[in-house]
Amino acid sequence: MKLRLPRTTSYDLWLVLVVLALTLIGIAMVFSASGMRALDTVDDPRYYLGWQALWAALGLGGMVAAMRIDYHRYRGVVVPLLAVVVVLLVVVLIPGVGVRAGGSARWLRAGAVGLQPAELAKLALILYLAAWFGARRDEIRKPDVFLPFLAATGVLAGLVVAEPDFGTAIVIVAIAMTMYFLAGAGLRVFGAMAALVGVSVLAIAIEQPYRLQRLATFLDPWSDPQGTGFQTVQSLYGLALGGLFGEGLGSGREKFGYLPAPYTDSIFAVLGDELGLAGTLLVIVLFFVLAYRGIRIALRARDATGALLAGGITTWLVLQAWVNMAVVASLVPMTGITLPFISYGGSSLCVGLIAVGILLNVGREAGPAPANVSRAPRRGRDGRSYQPAPRGRRGPARDGSRGGTPLHRWSSRARG
Repeated sequence: MKLRLPRTTSYDLWLVLVVLALTLIGIAMVFSASGMRALDTVDDPRYYLGWQALWAALGLGGMVAAMRIDYHRYRGVVVPLLAVVVVLLVVVLIPGVGVRAGGSARWLRAGAVGLQPAELAKLALILYLAAWFGARRDEIRKPDVFLPFLAATGVLAGLVVAEPDFGTAIVIVAIAMTMYFLAGAGLRVFGAMAALVGVSVLAIAIEQPYRLQRLATFLDPWSDPQGTGFQTVQSLYGLALGGLFGEGLGSGREKFGYLPAPYTDSIFAVLGDELGLAGTLLVIVLFFVLAYRGIRIALRARDATGALLAGGITTWLVLQAWVNMAVVASLVPMTGITLPFISYGGSSLCVGLIAVGILLNVGREAGPAPANVSRAPRRGRDGRSYQPAPRGRRGPARDGSRGGTPLHRWSSRARG
């Protein structure tokens, strides 16, 4: 289902509705989860509600602007944007400049307004890799294409680990690896890189005692329910106490001193406590719909750049949502990442909504495949040239491009 205005303007209405629903749920849950703390600290239970509503309004304005800008125009700004993000990630590490909270320096703040450069880094990397790989899809396996990808990903992930923000670094690497695979990475090289990433993640995870403790807590949170396992145990209690329909919006108990970050990292536990299984399943279904619409846009994109943009943005939002919910359900070790569109935070919400606007613009440019796709002739074993058959009901014709990348196999449009 699409919202159709003029013939040349077609946006994915389902995607818009899903994102609006998640944002509204987030505003309601932030108010419920933060009201008591806001009353205690600033004597205003609506303090965080007001800020979240303001960030949502700014983010939706950014989304509307991004959905009207041709995504090809980003090619000229991806390198400067990436450089600015690197500078911000370095500045946030400077003592006295970056704002430290919970042992990590993740924010730059001017008065009441803060910026988390790691959130901007995700979008900047996606834009850069989409432009870089999209313009070189037939040379994807060459070192002069592979090495810049490796350098950009390594620098961003390394600076985020230094904050430290290990969870966000994992998301950044996962986004980059997914886009590299979609662009047509050789399976051997991709497998070797995946193995190297796995070993590196494990080494970093056990290098610091507190990360090793988190891993031990994940394996058995009940061994120390009042200490290291407290947050995990209380998150599970939040999901359990909610039952089928929850204790009611605003009536949950876990947010009152039991969860250390009830309106940010642990907001899904508060949601489960107050809205029950029905509420958590609603949020999960909304993210499933977001994933489906994003993949659909990627498959229908007119070129490799658009397909990579859609694939990268969808991977980012859905993967981060899964990790946050999996942490609350004790399916993965504890990480400090937010639930997109729902957790409190201006940087996360605004950048996420702008990314959705870019995704909508890619979808706007998409359309049904032309009946006859022109393809370059190929040579058979007898040396004669022949024209591949057009795509039909019996399956896709063979792709004449070098490497037969996943993007080429998925969509006959990823050729320009």
